[in-house]
Amino acid sequence: MRRSLVTAVAGCLVVTTGLTGCASEPPVTLGSGYEVCAPSDGRMITFGDVARASEGAAVVMDSVELVDPEGLELRETYLVPIENSTSLGADAYPPDPRFWDRRLDVRGTVVDAGAEMTVMFAVAPVGGGEVHRSEGYVVRYWLDGRLVAATSDGQFVIAPDCAATEDPE
Repeated sequence: MRRSLVTAVAGCLVVTTGLTGCASEPPVTLGSGYEVCAPSDGRMITFGDVARASEGAAVVMDSVELVDPEGLELRETYLVPIENSTSLGADAYPPDPRFWDRRLDVRGTVVDAGAEMTVMFAVAPVGGGEVHRSEGYVVRYWLDGRLVAATSDGQFVIAPDCAATEDPE
């Protein structure tokens, strides 16, 4: 079931609850199981999702890319430290200064053990069609000298009418 912007943003804010420092926990956990849709008149839009480093490992971020983008081009990615449990959902470009002014380059940013960051995506609709989407995203990071990947199935959609992209219940 696809969700509207309001419910999807709320889902993005709670995707990283209940994690512990057990050995089987992945070093980086991303949000999943949601779709965020934002209307656009062809301009860039920003989306955000929460990434959390496990209690047992600090990681060094390397890159972020979209999975199977259809008419959606990734233009910029940043990390934004989460303050007061507030993360970015979907916003105009550039987003609210309380996020934009704290952005960090992805490559080389250390995410301390147990820390949460917003992964901020600046995307633009490209090509024909009215609905532009990704099927998820991949974050690559360094852990103990190895390049590791974490994948999210969280979807980002740009459409003139987000209600029209929803599946009927």
